[in-house]
Amino acid sequence: MALKISSLQRSFYLDGRKIADPNPALSIEEVRAFYAGTYPELNNSSFTEEVTGTEHKVTFSNSVGHKG
Repeated sequence: MALKISSLQRSFYLDGRKIADPNPALSIEEVRAFYAGTYPELNNSSFTEEVTGTEHKVTFSNSVGHKG
């Protein structure tokens, strides 16, 4: 029996919106830096990853903090 290798498509989400993967060779941190000019909230965001049977889902969420 031959092994079949397949990669999962990465999907990025920000505030419920799906944003395109600019380059599959980029790391998640590099994708965040790529989009930071367009979406400034990414500068202070964190991300969570979820792998399903069909996709590698990366969700950016705002890190709300406070001074003091």
